[in-house]
Amino acid sequence: MKVLQKKILILVISSVLISALVVIVIAFSNFNRIVESNSGQIIQLMCSEKRQVIDEKLLNIEQGVYTLYHFAANQINEADNLWQDEEQYEEHISRMKALIETTARYTDGAVSVYYRIDSDIKGAKQGVWLVQNENGDFAEHEMTDVSLYDKDDIEHVGWYYIPIANGKETWINPYYNQNMSEEIISYVIPIILDDRVIGVVGMDIATSLLYENTKNVTVYNTGYAFLMDNEGNFVYHPEMKETVITADFNSQHTYLYDKSLLSAEKQSVESYRWNNTDKKMTAQKLRNGMIFTVCVTEQELKSPQQKMLTDSILVIVLIMSVFFVVTVYITKAIVGLIYTDVMTRLGNKTAYTECIDAIYKRIINKEKFNFVVVVIDINDLKKVNDTYGHEYGDKLIQNGATILKKVWGSDFMYRVGGDEFVIICLGMDKGNAEKKIVLFEKSIEDYNRQNNGKESYLQMAIGMATYNPETDKEYMDVFRRADSAMYEDKKQKKQQRQVKLI
Repeated sequence: MKVLQKKILILVISSVLISALVVIVIAFSNFNRIVESNSGQIIQLMCSEKRQVIDEKLLNIEQGVYTLYHFAANQINEADNLWQDEEQYEEHISRMKALIETTARYTDGAVSVYYRIDSDIKGAKQGVWLVQNENGDFAEHEMTDVSLYDKDDIEHVGWYYIPIANGKETWINPYYNQNMSEEIISYVIPIILDDRVIGVVGMDIATSLLYENTKNVTVYNTGYAFLMDNEGNFVYHPEMKETVITADFNSQHTYLYDKSLLSAEKQSVESYRWNNTDKKMTAQKLRNGMIFTVCVTEQELKSPQQKMLTDSILVIVLIMSVFFVVTVYITKAIVGLIYTDVMTRLGNKTAYTECIDAIYKRIINKEKFNFVVVVIDINDLKKVNDTYGHEYGDKLIQNGATILKKVWGSDFMYRVGGDEFVIICLGMDKGNAEKKIVLFEKSIEDYNRQNNGKESYLQMAIGMATYNPETDKEYMDVFRRADSAMYEDKKQKKQQRQVKLI
């Protein structure tokens, strides 16, 4: 945060000083070229901003499927005779169904979530498949018998065979799913344990999630955005006549994919011609491999008049005298808004992502350091919201955050979901982290003694994992262990709570 604040301060001050000098010089020489350059930067910033919005949604989908994968893998590894013992198997399926339903409900754009067990293990149609119905709820659906289709039948079983063939988590390009009669994209993780294919866990996302976030992009008056998959097929374009773009439309505009790919790789602004109009475009790749492109007509980029230049010079002269005084305060306010969760005053998801990126770089650079990841989740928050109202639920979140700050401090503490918190303890070892957890649990007990109403009862599940440089290749390896431990703690605390109530 402090680094960003310093960079923003330097950037803003430098930009104003440089801009003032440039504006004065170009008033007599090369105004049009500078205007075009600045406009190019604007559309690049717009492209980056909108791309990040979509990437956050895709990351949320990935995290949801990762949770399902690790829960299933842990269940399979811990079971003695899962596939032969029907009682164990039914319990396993029941737990997976509950977790899948929760994951689906809190994932934007999800239309189905599934856990498919390989036919060689339990026979055809084994697992869990929840599909969103007309009411927006997720109901169980009959599993697809993959043995009835050819492995190359993408529209029926591509979601199953492609990730297994890849041997790793896979984003599948938009396709029309015949089983659901809907155009979707899929994110799937194959479950392969000891070189044995167990099955897959995955999520289907309506392509509308992508093109709704694309068609809302506006740049200047004539600009817009379009989206292509990693094979050059359009997913959304404002001139498309239907939801599913025709092959003829794609074949006529393959040059746009080449231009967009070049722009994404070079991080440049490229020129092209569309319907007899000269345009500029800039593109960036999404985390699922698709290409997000923003474009605007060249005519509009060159439209600023000399009057704007004159007015700009006058404004610069007037504001420069007070600018330096207020810049520091404005910068602090901006950084606070960017990184702070409004409700809890903890770090938000943006701050959390930046912290993860910094840790990832240190791991890649093989730095010697240690850290602990702690994942906390409020139990039964939905029940409180449904029973007493969201005002009480919000109060529980705020009270939980207050206790967290009291025990852990506020640095490297983030609210990453509605009722989910993550603490990254840099330089802390396992022993000290365990002491903090003991103090945290005691603080929760003290709070509940002082607030004994049902609507104010607070129970928070907590899980912890320590970074092991010999086995952990990235931050998410540590997070997943902590997240799994949190879910186990959640289950135990709920059982203990039920026993006390009885």
